[in-house]
Amino acid sequence: MYNDNSNLAYDLSLFETDEDLERKKRERQKQREEQAKIKISDKKSIGRNGSVLAAIVVVAFAAAIAFVLLTSKEQISDYTSKISETKNEIELAERENVRLNSELDSMYTLDNVENIASQELGLQKTQSSQITFITLNTEDMTEVAESDPNIFVSIQNWFNGILDYLGF
Repeated sequence: MYNDNSNLAYDLSLFETDEDLERKKRERQKQREEQAKIKISDKKSIGRNGSVLAAIVVVAFAAAIAFVLLTSKEQISDYTSKISETKNEIELAERENVRLNSELDSMYTLDNVENIASQELGLQKTQSSQITFITLNTEDMTEVAESDPNIFVSIQNWFNGILDYLGF
């Protein structure tokens, strides 16, 4: 009896024929083709299930963001132009204010007041015969008030003074 308990392996490919090799190649090629078909069909099923919808959602989202950005840029541009116009109006108003203040200052000179008084109001300068002097008694006078011997009277006078000051 032959007992071969060795772990030597035989290379059986040495004993295969060319037909066997061709058959194995064809089988491997068919397996690759089937795997490629499976991968393609998996991709198609993913596309049918949601990638088209996801692409539409992404495009719509991008369009919405672009729209919002454009409208905000437009609003910023509008506000900037309004600010510029308002600044120009303020500058014109300030110039007009300076011009009117200059005109007002020139109107109130002593010569202008005299011309208006004589021409429009019919006033004339006073003559020496029209001047009258009044003599007033300019003597120094002092009045002494009586002193109040009672403290309650002085408190009442103080309180009345406060009320007079406040206008009651």
